[in-house]
Amino acid sequence: RGDAIPLPALRIFLSSSAVALPDARLRFLMTTALPSLLSSVSLSLSCSALSLSRSSAVLAAVTTSGNHHARFFSSAASAAAGEPETSLQSRVPKVPHSLGECHVDAADAQHLRLPFDENRNPLTIVLPNRRFSQPPMAMKADKISRILADAEAVENISGGGMAAPGTKVAIVSAPFRRDHAYGMPNLEALVQLDELTNTLHVCPSLFRPETTLLATEVTIAERQQGSSESVDFDVDATPLSLVDVLMQHSPDVRMKLITPTQPNEPMSAPVHAASTDRVLMVAPTCFQVNAEASADNTFMPKDGVATDEIKDTVLREFSRLHNVITNELCVDVELFTHDGYHGTPDAVFPNNWFSTHLPLDENGNGVIALYPMKCPNRRREVRTDMLNHVKRLCGPDAKLVDVRKMSWPEDGACFAAAPQEGLPFLEGTGSIVMDRGAGVAYVSLSKRADAGLANQWRDAVNKAARTEIVRRVVPFKSFDSSGGLIYHTNVMMMVGSTYAIVCLEAIHDMAERSAVENQLAADGKEVVAITKEQMACMAGNALELQHGLYGVPYVIMSTQARESLDADQVSVLERHVAGIAHADIRTLETLGGGSVRCTIAELFCEEDVVE
Repeated sequence: RGDAIPLPALRIFLSSSAVALPDARLRFLMTTALPSLLSSVSLSLSCSALSLSRSSAVLAAVTTSGNHHARFFSSAASAAAGEPETSLQSRVPKVPHSLGECHVDAADAQHLRLPFDENRNPLTIVLPNRRFSQPPMAMKADKISRILADAEAVENISGGGMAAPGTKVAIVSAPFRRDHAYGMPNLEALVQLDELTNTLHVCPSLFRPETTLLATEVTIAERQQGSSESVDFDVDATPLSLVDVLMQHSPDVRMKLITPTQPNEPMSAPVHAASTDRVLMVAPTCFQVNAEASADNTFMPKDGVATDEIKDTVLREFSRLHNVITNELCVDVELFTHDGYHGTPDAVFPNNWFSTHLPLDENGNGVIALYPMKCPNRRREVRTDMLNHVKRLCGPDAKLVDVRKMSWPEDGACFAAAPQEGLPFLEGTGSIVMDRGAGVAYVSLSKRADAGLANQWRDAVNKAARTEIVRRVVPFKSFDSSGGLIYHTNVMMMVGSTYAIVCLEAIHDMAERSAVENQLAADGKEVVAITKEQMACMAGNALELQHGLYGVPYVIMSTQARESLDADQVSVLERHVAGIAHADIRTLETLGGGSVRCTIAELFCEEDVVE
């Protein structure tokens, strides 16, 4: 958005090792990690200019700071990875304080006051009631004085017991063009203060570039006691978005979206967060078309081949997705790679072999669940280094639930040797679409999702947590356009905080369709119904993520999925989320049979465990 961002720090960890860095991982580093790190610098990197000897040090990890929230773990030397630095905003402790009131007068400008404690200056947000031809930073002093007078900002600050040198007034920039008749926005519809929960409720449109509002800060200068002359002030030459002004002046206040169901009284957040700002991903550094998976995955070709050119394309696509997640959404990414010796062509889809959960109340343990996958080569995706890292993030109190032992309860046997047919399978958050806030699990039954095993999983997870994580499992069957059984639930539906994207027409049994609709309605979800054609474009394979800085929900999907949505569907989504993020990963979608949601494994960890 043109904000001034300091150059992110680049840290390279070296480890003396006899293992050379594979070309694929080197290409990934050149195409993903370094360009995202040095996005503000014109820099050209050539792989041929680097000489890596087997006896020399290897590049083990790259971490970032600033707005780039990513960790990189090389599969050859993941133990050498260090902790990333965090931005100033992320280090600010979130301590609630009392909030002020929003004053709206028909004859005067609107203004909103945010008081702070005795160590901070108060902030008054002013929305002018008249149109000006320039933004405030280009205005003359007399026009700014008129704005302040219209809003009664100076008088209110002076008479409210909060007058102090350095008091801030943020003048919101209304549309400045004289040749258009713009409607006057209502400040109460944009920002609402909840004193009971110390929460700042913000209109979702303020987070989107095309509908955001800018604000210019004016610092009130000191005047003599009892003086009736106009107050002197200084104007900040750099306007910020209104959201950034709110974050800058109230970093200790929770920020939530104003929900469309109760526009005048924002709905309180559920006890359990429906989304997270921390995820795990695996870069496709050794991507192959998985012939074993194509047997029952109708979203991928039966005879696809990944040439070197296609592998490079998939890496570039993943790089774009990684950039959107880390830079646009400021989400922390625990990033791993995989190599040929792992024998895991589908490792880019880590959400199928594990999931993490937090209890619905505060009196329970977190849970890590491991899942039995149908394809033998996908079972090898369960790696010790990755599992240990997830355990460390989730903390010592997190309990491990191994669903594989419920699928094949052979004493002392490794599930990798289990038969591919004749067993019940359950493939993580591919088979299970969770409504985490309500504790409801939606399962589209297939060869990869067994109803009985899903109920066993629910009971085991709740027992390990010593409280409820999953209250109910909603099973059903869904079908694609050719009549084939849909292999994973997460390609035909997703559930967010207050909404859901569902291909209802894929559920042919009307009783099962009603059960899904009724459950979503009972839990207060507004449904965006998509067609089978849109499902084939991966519109259902979306995921809600929490913005790492603002703490508000965004939905992320592929560009193909975003382009398949019509204007009405987009409008519904934008009433519930701050934005729709997307990345073009068409090659990965076509040959891998999965989309954005499949590439992301959510990490729900206790706040006091993760730094």
